Amino acid sequence: MWILQMLAGTLCMSLAVNLFLVPLQLADGGVVGVGVILYYKFGIPTWVTTLVLNIPIIALGVKVKGWSLLWRTILGVGAFSGCLALTQGLPPVTHEIVLGIIYGGLLMGLGLGLVLRSGATTGGTDILAIVGQQKLGISVGTMVLLIDGMVLTAAGIVFSPETALWSAITLMISSKMVDVVNEGLFAAKGITIITANPPRVAERIMNEVGRGCTILKGIGAYTGQPRDVLYVVVQRGELALIKQIVAQEDPRAFMVVSDAHEVLGEGFRPHMPTTASPP
Repeated sequence: MWILQMLAGTLCMSLAVNLFLVPLQLADGGVVGVGVILYYKFGIPTWVTTLVLNIPIIALGVKVKGWSLLWRTILGVGAFSGCLALTQGLPPVTHEIVLGIIYGGLLMGLGLGLVLRSGATTGGTDILAIVGQQKLGISVGTMVLLIDGMVLTAAGIVFSPETALWSAITLMISSKMVDVVNEGLFAAKGITIITANPPRVAERIMNEVGRGCTILKGIGAYTGQPRDVLYVVVQRGELALIKQIVAQEDPRAFMVVSDAHEVLGEGFRPHMPTTASPP
């Protein structure tokens, strides 16, 4: 159930904050980073900062995007703030900065990844980025980078430049972990093959590799002639055999190999059931 996944994610995030980030003064960007700074500057608990700062942010998001897209975010913010309050005061796991960066970043990324997989968010930077894109024409990635950059700069001023650099590494680790949770460690390869002998190449791929092929209809821009294009998705270890088959059947074939971070369907991961959003 998605709500259990969201709760597990917010619990992991709160443990990362209270066991690693706060004790080591690691401002992990966004609202969490602001919470760490305000905790040391004014003694404000991180759960209070998370809740209070997200109220106007969510209100702005609702005004721009409407309730239908943000109701899970409201639940996510409430759950995250509650978990932060429940785990506040737990003794830190380590005082070693490198260990704190690694495990704090991994745990934060794991939690946020679970929250995002549930269809929720914990507010903050994500909503501001969406609003910035719609109102200012700034891309989501650029907006997130600007916000996190300002938080890290503030951490450098309040704590030290060294702390800001450590915090930036924590942010990179957590961001990568989010990708791993949502896309998986498994990385498949999507292969596009333009060959003069598509039936034979497709037949050998299906028989020798055990992967289905899709035949796409294309037209050569230079010749104007119709031609078939093969598309196949394989596991990384099967790529060498595909290359061998194509080279043997058509040494002049044109082949494009790209990363496919997540593949759902027969022969790969099954589709996960989704829950309908409320009206």
